[in-house]
Amino acid sequence: SRSIELSPERLTQLSGAVEKAREKGVREALIMDGTTAFIVNVSSSTVITMMNGGEMKENVFTNIDGAVIM
Repeated sequence: SRSIELSPERLTQLSGAVEKAREKGVREALIMDGTTAFIVNVSSSTVITMMNGGEMKENVFTNIDGAVIM
């Protein structure tokens, strides 16, 4: 609904970041790639929320227990 494009390469990078979070025991992750933030349920590999740069400004991320910067 936010019209954020996800190329196959970007999906592969996101999947890799989820795997890194899983290896560290993270359950709910904030994954950032410089232009987009993703809140991901790691156990189900489900993106809960995604925001672009403008939407991230002055936002508070809650209910996460780890972060991965891509």
